[in-house]
Amino acid sequence: MADLFSWFVLLHLIGLVLFVACHGVSMFVAFRIRSQREPRAIAAAMEASSMAIGPMYLGMLLLIIGGVGAAAGANLWFEPWIIASAVVFVLVIGAMYGIATPYYIRVRQAVGAPVRGEPGGEPTASPEELAALLDTRRPEALLVTGGLGLVILLWLMVLKPG
Repeated sequence: MADLFSWFVLLHLIGLVLFVACHGVSMFVAFRIRSQREPRAIAAAMEASSMAIGPMYLGMLLLIIGGVGAAAGANLWFEPWIIASAVVFVLVIGAMYGIATPYYIRVRQAVGAPVRGEPGGEPTASPEELAALLDTRRPEALLVTGGLGLVILLWLMVLKPG
């Protein structure tokens, strides 16, 4: 029978898969909407992305509980790779939030999509304003930030440097 540490590692990995899969939906939408110009199509795509947010946060919660439980169960709190992993995770989450949230709130408002629980309305941007707003490299910035963060975290978890 597996010990408690193994169960926490399994929970950590399940959380990782759920978190990354749901982020994949949002990443797809981020790239897809750049080529759209129809506000209703963009709003629908943004709604699909929003539907992935709840399961994404569940994945993050499982990831954190599993990681904290595994670290506590194996008394790994002061291992450099554990500390570095926590720092990288927090920095990447903060950076991704800062890069994505204000921009996608503006996109949602521009196309009349719901924003943070408020009902949507009519699009507020002209076709030219919408095209200018969508002409961005924001998806690439998010992909590089999240992808690099994930690679660093995997490197820390697998190779356990320090």
